[in-house]
Amino acid sequence: MGITEKSRFEQLRRNWNSRLRAWQTDRQNKALYGEDAPRFAEQLWVPISELEFAVKAGSSKQSGQIIRSWPTGGLGRVDQTVAIKACVAHWRGGLSWEETGIYDAMMDQIRKHGKVDRLRTLEDVKLRYRQLDALYESVRQAGRLSPRDELIPGNFREEGGILVNIGPDGKPYFGRKGNHRLAMAIAAGIDRIPAQLGVVHIEGLPALPDYRNAPPNETAN
Repeated sequence: MGITEKSRFEQLRRNWNSRLRAWQTDRQNKALYGEDAPRFAEQLWVPISELEFAVKAGSSKQSGQIIRSWPTGGLGRVDQTVAIKACVAHWRGGLSWEETGIYDAMMDQIRKHGKVDRLRTLEDVKLRYRQLDALYESVRQAGRLSPRDELIPGNFREEGGILVNIGPDGKPYFGRKGNHRLAMAIAAGIDRIPAQLGVVHIEGLPALPDYRNAPPNETAN
């Protein structure tokens, strides 16, 4: 098990909580918006070329919720996100992890918060990025990013995946969760990625079906 992965007990607890949230969210959305309404932790397939901007419009626990207001600030380019920029510079640009500055950035966060993603020391951070190197190599060789239920048998839908919100313009916005997985896809030149649905702006609802179709040889949840 990777240093930042959940234990079996934690995974089982998350699956139970996810099913409860799904029952509540899916039932409410279906009653208000019909059979094609958003679902909690729904799996999307998003073209990388369309995922230009990142914005935190809600958390993964709010997956599938339909909102009427959209953040007026906090919008940033995906390729300028700290972790993604560092990972692409390492995997595609050939810089060492030290040269990317990610170790310093992670340690700054650990000093502020005590831990980040269960990481507490510099050795934890270095081990995590060695593990990411191995994972990236498997992604690069496969030429695809695996859905969550392939990585974690029994995982509920796409819970824990790259979070993607649907904005009022109908476009996908990275929800700032799943930085490393998204960076792997970008660096490996993958065209389309599995993602967990975040929130959906009510004006973006008509665009949701555009991101539900899995590419050939994939099966959507």
